[in-house]
Amino acid sequence: KVDPELEKLRREVNGPPNLDTLALNIQRATTQIHASYLFEHSGKPTLQKLCLLLSSTATGKTYNGWQEFAAHMGLTMEQIRCIDYDFKGLQDPTYYVLLAYVQHVEATVDKILCALQKMHRFDVINQIKDNISDLIAAISQTPRTDESSILRPNSVPRAPLVLTPIQITQEIQDKDDSGHITQDNLQKTKQLYGCIVMLTFAADGFENAQHIAKIFRSKQPRIGVLILQEQENFVYSRAEEFIDDCFRQVNFIIPILTQEYMERINNSKKIYVEDQNKLDAKYIKYIYSLLRYEYVRNQCINTRVRCIVPDKEVYTVVRANLHPTMQAWFRESDIDAFVDNILLQKCSR
Repeated sequence: KVDPELEKLRREVNGPPNLDTLALNIQRATTQIHASYLFEHSGKPTLQKLCLLLSSTATGKTYNGWQEFAAHMGLTMEQIRCIDYDFKGLQDPTYYVLLAYVQHVEATVDKILCALQKMHRFDVINQIKDNISDLIAAISQTPRTDESSILRPNSVPRAPLVLTPIQITQEIQDKDDSGHITQDNLQKTKQLYGCIVMLTFAADGFENAQHIAKIFRSKQPRIGVLILQEQENFVYSRAEEFIDDCFRQVNFIIPILTQEYMERINNSKKIYVEDQNKLDAKYIKYIYSLLRYEYVRNQCINTRVRCIVPDKEVYTVVRANLHPTMQAWFRESDIDAFVDNILLQKCSR
């Protein structure tokens, strides 16, 4: 027997939302809103929910997680691996996916909704719908000069070099070469030194790094040495952005190949808590990803990575399966020959 009271209650309760229609309406409203607004104050709630919902989903047969989302947003397999292996502990993976996406000129919010639809993640669309409505309302108060143009915030958040689209990377490099985009300090330093190098090392290579830096700085012409711990104010304030700038502008990157260094680059998914307050150790994997990315972009030609191996580690290094960028190395006891080599190469360029 039908209970009229229950039937009345059923009729009063709203049915489930039509998520296809909902997604379509949001897409139409966001076709001219650049996704970099997600990194502005008004977009942070949407960004936070996207990160939480996608990154907390284990990839499997039931749901698609952040890696599938990254593929739909146009990231390459190499970039996805970098996020998975090299950026662990720095930020949420979905955050990096969106950060990479917004570097594109045509990166509008509607394409994010389209990707979620293709992934059948209507649960995410349902969860973020109110946040996106608030974002649209906030942006609608911004005066527009051209109705046909994409609305953008004043600035786009900067992405790590390996997550920057190739064409943008090339533009940055061209500007660097012409001297328009530079870090004043490094440019002034280049005039004072015959060569500038970046040392990258693990905790067990700290004393070696100090010894090598002392020798480099005592040579004539002097060799400028960049050690992240010595630049901690810049690293803490700008993190990957500062490292990217330095990486592009130094003449050589010099990994110090020790047991801990090789352990860290070979265990890409492991987070080493003990490295978090040691800046050079903390960013080993990130710098390693940069130099591998440069190697591939240069058609597998290694022009800037030269390694130093402490004498006691030579046996370990000889037996190791090193990436091609790591195979140009000198013993620490041959430091004078190493100096002559890098100064000669610098002069010949």
